Amino acid sequence: MLSALDSMHVRRSIREFEPELVPMDTIRQLVEAAGRAPSSKNTQPWRLYLVQGPALDALVADYLAAFDAGRPGKPGYRYSPDPLPETWMARAKAVGIGIFQHKGIGREEKEKRRQHDRENFEFFGARQVFFLGTQESAYSYGTFMDCGFVLDNLMLGLASLELGSCPQFSAMAYPDLLKKHIPGSEDTLFIAALPFGRPKAGSHVNAFQPPRLPVEEWFKVVS
Repeated sequence: MLSALDSMHVRRSIREFEPELVPMDTIRQLVEAAGRAPSSKNTQPWRLYLVQGPALDALVADYLAAFDAGRPGKPGYRYSPDPLPETWMARAKAVGIGIFQHKGIGREEKEKRRQHDRENFEFFGARQVFFLGTQESAYSYGTFMDCGFVLDNLMLGLASLELGSCPQFSAMAYPDLLKKHIPGSEDTLFIAALPFGRPKAGSHVNAFQPPRLPVEEWFKVVS
């Protein structure tokens, strides 16, 4: 098992998975550890759903039908400011161009770009997906931060076990389909999806890693 610091360094977004399932006892240990995350006044506002097997197959089928029909996405919340700050936009464009170049997809290859987007709704072939949410009627900015602690714990925990994941906002496009396929989630605001599993051996796309800012650009010491 990797150390916490090593897990932070090796974690990356995985976009191609082996078909094997992570054992339920491992998942249980992971979820229990992730639930140790801090939250304001110990409110623990998160909700976590694991979707796998026939339930995941049915969800993917509905997602792909919606995507292929060109149905506009309608997430339950806005992820980013519009417009993005200039420096953020530059990084976002760079990573978009970078992954297309890594996959050998040209600017005018519209069908390949569409297939690239479509992979989000297949969860990159993962056979198990976490869906993180909170109570729809009671969320706030702080609630999102608390839930983010759990999401980070899950990703780092998976990395420590030499497993991979890919946090997704894109999968929040059709919250009505999530509520259709996840019993008891009618009053849930879905925040993110987390496909996970063992990274596919020899995968080309999994080798993509966008550059990180030098620490000096975002870390300041005040003394």
